[in-house]
Amino acid sequence: FYENLPPELQNAIERYDPAKYIAAASVMDNVLFGRVGNNHPDAPDRIRSIVYDILDELGLYAELLDVGLDFNVGSGGRRLTSGQRQKLDVARVLLKRPDFLILNRPLAALDQRMQDKVLRNVLEEARRDGHSPAIVWVVTNPAMAMMFDRVIVFDSGKLVEDGTPETLLAGNGIFKELAS
Repeated sequence: FYENLPPELQNAIERYDPAKYIAAASVMDNVLFGRVGNNHPDAPDRIRSIVYDILDELGLYAELLDVGLDFNVGSGGRRLTSGQRQKLDVARVLLKRPDFLILNRPLAALDQRMQDKVLRNVLEEARRDGHSPAIVWVVTNPAMAMMFDRVIVFDSGKLVEDGTPETLLAGNGIFKELAS
């Protein structure tokens, strides 16, 4: 998909790449995809404050207090757990405040309770300050779909259901079966 896009659109899309970590860099530098420039004297403090807020929303802040934002993530993020890497990836996306978020099972390494918590926080953070991006989220558990305004169900690559979670639960389709 990405490779077939025109170059001007490729630059507008941030792809998830599980190996996309800056080796020998801190958690903070990896959230920001690099170091903060010093063009403005207060930029590092302002950025750090924004990152703290987002990490707190995702439930990562407490974990990072133990190791610190200056913790070296290692080559390819190997010093982080898979769940921490997934949360870090979501934090990166939210920091960019995009108009469109497309996430394919971004929290699969987390238990269901933590997935629900992070998803709620992501939805709140994404809509902060009146920003309302379009969000396409492939869920790992049908119960998570209840947090969205619209649910689209595919079966063998074909669209089979489309509607609000409540409407689909009232019907006798695949979504009702999956959700029960």
